[in-house]
Amino acid sequence: MFGTYEKHNLLKAAFTRESSFWAFYQDFREPIIGFTVIKDGVMLDSRSNTFLLETTFNGISIPYTYYADESVLRLTTDRGTVEFCLNETDQMRIRGNNIGLRVVLRAESPFGSAAGCKGIYPTPEGCWEADMGYSGKILFVPLEGSMHLTAPWDRVMGEYEKVWAEFSPNAANGIFEAALHEYMDYRKKDQSYLTFDQIRKGSKKAFDDYVEKNLRKPPKGWEDLFKYVAYVCWSHRTGIAGNYKEQMIMMQQVWAGYAMSWQQSYNALPMLKNPAEGLRLIKSMFRYQNPDGHVSMTVNYYNVATGGFQPAFQALALDWLISQCGDEFLTAEECEYLYPRFEKWLNFWLTHRNAGHGDDRVNIFGAHESGWDDLSLYAEGFPLETPDLFAYMIFLMDNLALMAKKLGMKDKEKDWTKRSKKLLNSLLTDLWDGESFVGYLPQKKKIVKCKSLAMFQCLCLGKERIPQEIIDKLAEEVVKPEYLTDIGLTTESLESPLCHFGYNFVLGRVITPSNMLTAMGFYRCGRKDIAKLITERVCKNIYEKGVILGFAPYDFEITTGKPINTYPNPTASDGWPWNSWAGSSVLTMLQVFME
Repeated sequence: MFGTYEKHNLLKAAFTRESSFWAFYQDFREPIIGFTVIKDGVMLDSRSNTFLLETTFNGISIPYTYYADESVLRLTTDRGTVEFCLNETDQMRIRGNNIGLRVVLRAESPFGSAAGCKGIYPTPEGCWEADMGYSGKILFVPLEGSMHLTAPWDRVMGEYEKVWAEFSPNAANGIFEAALHEYMDYRKKDQSYLTFDQIRKGSKKAFDDYVEKNLRKPPKGWEDLFKYVAYVCWSHRTGIAGNYKEQMIMMQQVWAGYAMSWQQSYNALPMLKNPAEGLRLIKSMFRYQNPDGHVSMTVNYYNVATGGFQPAFQALALDWLISQCGDEFLTAEECEYLYPRFEKWLNFWLTHRNAGHGDDRVNIFGAHESGWDDLSLYAEGFPLETPDLFAYMIFLMDNLALMAKKLGMKDKEKDWTKRSKKLLNSLLTDLWDGESFVGYLPQKKKIVKCKSLAMFQCLCLGKERIPQEIIDKLAEEVVKPEYLTDIGLTTESLESPLCHFGYNFVLGRVITPSNMLTAMGFYRCGRKDIAKLITERVCKNIYEKGVILGFAPYDFEITTGKPINTYPNPTASDGWPWNSWAGSSVLTMLQVFME
């Protein structure tokens, strides 16, 4: 699935597994594999606990190629192999055949140093414990063959000059085995260990069970891509530890080791065989809800970010699951839990982002509150009413009406339904100008227009809420060459003077979640042909180039004709750190829109 000679490598997706905080990656500067422990939430280039892997023969480093599937990573040389697998808790297992392995600590910041290790000590059991500071501890356990630690101290720098762990095979059979455990406080070696193959088989079974339980079958011809993105989403499911009170989905196991608010609901969208799991993911962020209704923006092992917040995407996700699966999974018991939390979330918006002129209208004060970080609609500033924001509020009210019905609260059901219809009328009357959806600056009493794909997003409300003439008009627009490219829809019209493919997020690049939501909108509005067209182009490109968030459709800037400047390392606009977000979007597209 991943490898030196495979279609996809470990540059853009990590080798890891569900519930593990270990992650293996291919370094983007040189052809070498490294691993790290993801708990601190920082980007790779700020990390101090990364280790590089060197295969050795008689103590001399030799080159290798690699291959990884859902359960094992194998380094292959002309002398022998080294394999790695992970269990469901804290263990990395290593097995070598005829060759050795050198594990070399290289902090990324300061680059190349061993500064991440605060101390390394032998234990009475014949193991070594490395104190990695904020990142926790690692216990190196030899199981067969020999292990030797090298950690000379630099008295001038006040840190280790280097930290190397050398694993060498048993002379009798050519085998070495070792276990590495990551933990936070205290740990001894296990009294007994499963075999390498038992751990590997357990990992494969966990992945197969996840797919079988939660996902519908992929369309014929798309099985490889389906397995690829399913693995990305499964392997980014956290353990239950630290501030992760239940399994959540990290953005990227190497580059962005934290769970973001609305991405939990993006990952709920493809749970179409098991909508109860989708509902669990939707609910997960409400474990961190403040008394005033605020839902936190990010969670990592150590911290819950309480400053900003993201859109109320939970409401769209719940409405989507109900539209595809019925509402039986939304039991009265679930409604008793979720109703007051959704109501507080809605009231937070109506209290702190009230637009000031009735009809439950709300506005945003900054880009992240919409999710379209650098949208061209923001050119004239904030506060700003946006059509996608109105759609989330309508979904919330409709969710609350349904839950009120299930709970026997008829008056509440009628009230939410009435308010939803009134806000929908405001959307269709005040934020539709006959040609496109628009924004509104309430303090300036001014309409704002743009040429962004965001202006298509409220089609997710579906044909039950959106008039046919609006659907027809937007269907005619979206397939024009100014939006539709060979790899999908650009997030900004190619005819817009703001369109470019550089470092901005949604000002031109073909962004996978944005395309998924647009396809969803047309699918729910009865234009399945457009949904399929978008899906085919996006998914073909993802399969060819790897699962990242966004791509430039051309290698030159559309407005200037100049070549695109790109950094030599992953950036937010390239989308490397956000691949579980893209992966869940592709899973949703493949399961539904390819019909």
